[in-house]
Amino acid sequence: MPFSSVDEAFKELLRRIELNPSRVALASQRYNAVKATVENALPGKSLRQIGSFQRKTKIRPVDLSDGLDVDVVVSFGPFYQYAVSGTRGATPSDALTVVRQALRFNEIYRVMPQQQDHPTIRLEYADQMAIELTPAYEDLTGKHSHGPNGPYCYIVGASPFTWVEADYDYDASIISALNAASEEKLIPTIKLVKSYFRNAAVPLKSFHTEVLVTNTVPGLISEWRGKYRYGYHHILAAFLSQVSKTIGAPANLYGSFSPPIDSGLSLTTLSTVSAFLAGRAAEAWRLCSTDSMAGWRGFFGEPFPG
Repeated sequence: MPFSSVDEAFKELLRRIELNPSRVALASQRYNAVKATVENALPGKSLRQIGSFQRKTKIRPVDLSDGLDVDVVVSFGPFYQYAVSGTRGATPSDALTVVRQALRFNEIYRVMPQQQDHPTIRLEYADQMAIELTPAYEDLTGKHSHGPNGPYCYIVGASPFTWVEADYDYDASIISALNAASEEKLIPTIKLVKSYFRNAAVPLKSFHTEVLVTNTVPGLISEWRGKYRYGYHHILAAFLSQVSKTIGAPANLYGSFSPPIDSGLSLTTLSTVSAFLAGRAAEAWRLCSTDSMAGWRGFFGEPFPG
């Protein structure tokens, strides 16, 4: 089968896992409404989208339904000093209470009960859409600085009483810049790998997958540019080959203050995942040499034996 047919099949897969445009528009309307509600009720606070929406890496649910979660940060503004030992500073629980009260007075929103040790506020709609709000502060202490013109690093709640770094804006800017430098192929590859890992039940978190792809694919494309003719199936094969060797180590984006991401898997499970991905890489390279669509259909049907 000709190369172009396989490449077009992968591009069609990418089209199928894109978000429903009408749902994205509705999500944007609802986000803007929540933003107006909170910012009007809490002068000095500001909202902005974060997560895979911000990074443009979100894919449709596994059942291709229109379920949609939107992650939002509620910035309480900058802070210039951490609380010293023995004193009590602001806690994530304090910030959550402020935002929850601002929403509680608006009867439009159904605010879900607080989950233990999960310092966010979740608004759920009747049509499988949800908005999750994370209170945060912008760190201007100099401890997490990207320079005078760089984005602020946020401090968000890891538990009701513990803050942790979350470099949302920097992470999004790095992925966007590397996508542009990679012939606009990085973000589609992130979506492709996320879809494949989800379909194969590979037990890695979504953002962990994004970081692994971002740390691998731009270098591949730079090396191949002008030398080889390739499609997304070649990129997938090369990524699987490389990630099978590095998946055991914590991963983070270069220059990011977000904590390195650990898989949270046992050494035994990690070894199984690594062996599975190495085997899938070998099969993917074999299929690249045959350009067999039937073979690729079988490839995507092979689940992780975990």
